[in-house]
Amino acid sequence: MDGETMELYELNYSDLSLLSSEKVAESPEEAQRLESVARMVMETLGPNGPGLLAITGVPRASSFRRNLLPLARKLALLSDEDRKKLLKCTSPGDIAKNTCWKFVE
Repeated sequence: MDGETMELYELNYSDLSLLSSEKVAESPEEAQRLESVARMVMETLGPNGPGLLAITGVPRASSFRRNLLPLARKLALLSDEDRKKLLKCTSPGDIAKNTCWKFVE
């Protein structure tokens, strides 16, 4: 079996922020660059792409990692019942500020 090496596409957090905002590009060159970045993201995450995208330059990433990795382990070790309660309790976007984490403590 031959292993295939796929190239990892890296996207800077600031570009991701620009792509997801409604802010208009300041110049035609910037608009063209963002269009190229958006096309590459769609190709990378599309049906024929590797499906893997690395986001670089994330502010406070080491702090997030330090705080979230221990919680990930606790979440993985929850019983099915407690995991269902946690997922039912909140939507994933609100989970960090929600009191539902009592199931993980």
